[in-house]
Amino acid sequence: MESFLNRAKNNNIINSMAEKVRGMSISGAQGKSLVLKYENNEIIFNLSNEEEGLLDTVSMDLETSALFVTLLNHGVVSAEEINRKFKKEGIKLQKIQDVGTCFANESRVSIAILPADEKRTASILIGIHKEDEHSSIIIKPKRAAYLSISITKMLINTME
Repeated sequence: MESFLNRAKNNNIINSMAEKVRGMSISGAQGKSLVLKYENNEIIFNLSNEEEGLLDTVSMDLETSALFVTLLNHGVVSAEEINRKFKKEGIKLQKIQDVGTCFANESRVSIAILPADEKRTASILIGIHKEDEHSSIIIKPKRAAYLSISITKMLINTME
């Protein structure tokens, strides 16, 4: 019984923390934003834009979310390295660099790096793929790092 009460208390803490994160959304290019939510032991991404509202939703179990964070962190470090090489040495990445894919509930979530050029820095592309439907958001490495930390905090809170 005590274990059940502790889990209920922890769930309240997690949901309270998720409410705080839900108020925060990661904004990206083209007026799109990604909002996080924790529900039923899953991390949920809601992708929306200013004009059409909700574009897509994807849910990941906790293990898949941990893999997503690892891939996202790798993408952030790689994008920053690409930006450094472009600024210091003028070396350009000519094409999109794939980082990896997670298989979420009824969908795939992919991470890639868009190249830097004279007009913009390298960015992170997060794609959501469901059969024939695809949607994506492009975010700067700093925002991707913040997204990663937010998901990590949710994951850590589920372990307490």
